[in-house]
Amino acid sequence: MESIKISVNKQMDGYTFSIAPSIRQLIKSWFPDAHPANTIFVNYDIKSDFELYYGNLERYIYPALLGIDNQKELNKKIDEIQFIDTQTGKLLHSRKVSA
Repeated sequence: MESIKISVNKQMDGYTFSIAPSIRQLIKSWFPDAHPANTIFVNYDIKSDFELYYGNLERYIYPALLGIDNQKELNKKIDEIQFIDTQTGKLLHSRKVSA
């Protein structure tokens, strides 16, 4: 089982979430119909409002970023999703996903 690292870059007006090209290739090899995104940008206000009503944004970001529809199949392949601050290298958030 593997751990997927998602880079989080804090900007003046929001957050950019991204995955490395090697992760995109890995996802495509596991799930040929997947459409992983290069990056997803979320404005600070949107993130704040979203989390007020729906909870932690990260649990919605990683399926969209990885382009995976079938969460159960993803859970068979990986143990954990890690959100890493690109400026400090520190772990911001982790989410266990394996079944």
